Amino acid sequence: MPLPPFPETFWAAIEKGVRDIAGKLRKLNAPEKRQLLAILREHEDYPVKWKNKAPEKQHNILCSLRYAIEKLLNPEEFAEKERANNARKNKSRRENGKQKAADAKRSQALREANAQAILENKDHKEPTWDEDTLEKEAIDTVKYIVEKCGRNGFVHVFGGAWPGKKLKEAVEAECFGKGSHAVFIDGGRRVHYHHVSDHVKLLIPYTGTNCLNADDLEERVQGKLLDLGWPQHRRMFTRAGSGTCKGPATGWTTIPFPYYTGVLVCDKSMEEIGIRLATKKDHAPKRKRSSSSL
Repeated sequence: MPLPPFPETFWAAIEKGVRDIAGKLRKLNAPEKRQLLAILREHEDYPVKWKNKAPEKQHNILCSLRYAIEKLLNPEEFAEKERANNARKNKSRRENGKQKAADAKRSQALREANAQAILENKDHKEPTWDEDTLEKEAIDTVKYIVEKCGRNGFVHVFGGAWPGKKLKEAVEAECFGKGSHAVFIDGGRRVHYHHVSDHVKLLIPYTGTNCLNADDLEERVQGKLLDLGWPQHRRMFTRAGSGTCKGPATGWTTIPFPYYTGVLVCDKSMEEIGIRLATKKDHAPKRKRSSSSL
């Protein structure tokens, strides 16, 4: 992008290493010199004193000189842009402050709910299932899945802990994943239960206070489905036992806490209800937008 014509007073100030703003001369600071030098190099125009600046020191180009030039050439237009920019920054700071306050409030509420759940369940110790019990529960659950999914439907088997909210709400919140979301709507929007509630059914084959029972049932059912050759496009889990219901307390395998194993089934394919499995691109970290250069 070609530079606009600068007035002679501007170039005279540059030759001296100073800048004229609103009739006042002041020294260019280091970032401004780096920015200016990068521009001048493109136009093969170097102030004599700056010719020997090492190129590796010029990589961090900032926007400050751009604003300075705009302010020098178009002070009224620049002032309007600066007001708008400051308004955006102030709004962003207010929103960030509100978000941080909301996050802190939610975290505090969750800690209190966890502590209350531990207190309420401290005497509810539940034995870990033996092999026969686990196998029977898994077989019954797989039979339900096969019946409800039919020939084309899909399934998800998952687990979690549910302090501070109703069990149904916890299962609905967790059934499509929270962190690494399992399915998406085309366009990159994450799927939540309310998006597809008319098409899917939820079963909770285990509720209790033993995390090992919840985890073992989840893994056993997933393993049996894989043994049946259940294809990836008909399931939301990738492998058996990849998740855990691990609770918030130290010694979570022995401290009673409310846990569940959940099953989501649908007799239609994901494509038929307008969703798709997540891809690596969906979970790729978003790049931060770099500062614009002159």
